[in-house]
Amino acid sequence: MQKRTEMLVRGIRGGVLVILPELPWYQQRDMLISRIQSQERFFKGGRIALDLGLTEWSEDNLDKLLRDLADEGICLRAVLSSSQVTLESARAFGLPAKIEGDELPKTAKPEPAPTEKLLWVERVLEDDEKLIVDGSLTLLSDLPEKAEVICTGSALIWGLMNGLLRAGCSGKPECSVYVLKMGKGTIFLGGERVEIPRKMRKESGITITRKDGVITITPSIAK
Repeated sequence: MQKRTEMLVRGIRGGVLVILPELPWYQQRDMLISRIQSQERFFKGGRIALDLGLTEWSEDNLDKLLRDLADEGICLRAVLSSSQVTLESARAFGLPAKIEGDELPKTAKPEPAPTEKLLWVERVLEDDEKLIVDGSLTLLSDLPEKAEVICTGSALIWGLMNGLLRAGCSGKPECSVYVLKMGKGTIFLGGERVEIPRKMRKESGITITRKDGVITITPSIAK
């Protein structure tokens, strides 16, 4: 089986999971930092979990990575690994080996449930563009002011939310929206307009959920 050589980014509750290919630790580090620096607006101020696979990371090397991430304004929330050496190094820094609340096994490759459609979009939408999704959506970019997204399921906007988002349009009793940074945008959840308090718009990460007709808004990223 041919080894995967690219880095994968997956949206999870309260941040992202970065899955690195099977490479020496220094190559994994260089690949990660290079990606972060090339997509500064996407990663800045976020919390990431790393899946390092079988690669061995010593405490010293992991300490260097933590310092590098801190310099980029990023918090490492968890380390997933199949290497006992790496897990012990992560434990020395108090980093969990699993992602709480996301039900992801170690070195997991998250996939949507078989009955649920999930669309990943990594490009920036054009002004005046209207994106319609039959299912849930993960948008790994900003949503421009004049752009509109309509999806029947839940939505994750990993960027600045300035456009119009209509989620949960299928009428399901439960759905949610996660936004990394709330700007001038407007959100409708299950057909109901969500009024976001001014102070909540300043939060780095908010989650909006609708259950049994009740909408709740909570901060998602700890400061």
